[in-house]
Amino acid sequence: MPDLVLNDVQQQALRDLLGSDPCPGSPLPPRKVLESIAVLLPADEIGVAYQDRPHRAIEGILRPGDGLVVSFRNGVDGMVQFTLRRRDRSPFAERDVAVLRMITPVLARLVRERPTPTLPSALTTQERRVLSRVAAGQSNAQIAAGLFIAPSTVRKHLEHVYRKLGVTSRVAAVARLQGRDAPGIDLRERLARLG
Repeated sequence: MPDLVLNDVQQQALRDLLGSDPCPGSPLPPRKVLESIAVLLPADEIGVAYQDRPHRAIEGILRPGDGLVVSFRNGVDGMVQFTLRRRDRSPFAERDVAVLRMITPVLARLVRERPTPTLPSALTTQERRVLSRVAAGQSNAQIAAGLFIAPSTVRKHLEHVYRKLGVTSRVAAVARLQGRDAPGIDLRERLARLG
């Protein structure tokens, strides 16, 4: 594997990519993800497509004659495929493949993760980020440091989350996020949702 040295612009594109969230209600990533990929992997065409029942369900990186293709499963029957091509059909170098391998886990997260459908759509992206970090067990100070915001901003986001979810504590908000507070489910199903 070649050494990967990224210039300042590429490092910023990588940070933007790492900080990206899935697009609610769509298996396709937001446009800014494609723009970040374009900075990291120079290509004339970058496409992303979702296939409901793909005829060829190969997950991973492929190198067809004139491009790079990376595919991810999305659910039982779905597949999301990123395609990178160059008009002059110049081959992608080993460095390009190494960069694609480096960002593959991020792309997989962006096409696989979906915001929990039980959460109201009124939650902003930042409120969802804060809530997901609360669910991971982080303190307000850790969340603030990780999101580069002030601890008072974290508290304000949590106040908004509690109001929008109709809860009064971190534990209740996390239970709502994980779907463990759904009414009408029995104890076995609640325990199954914990696992």
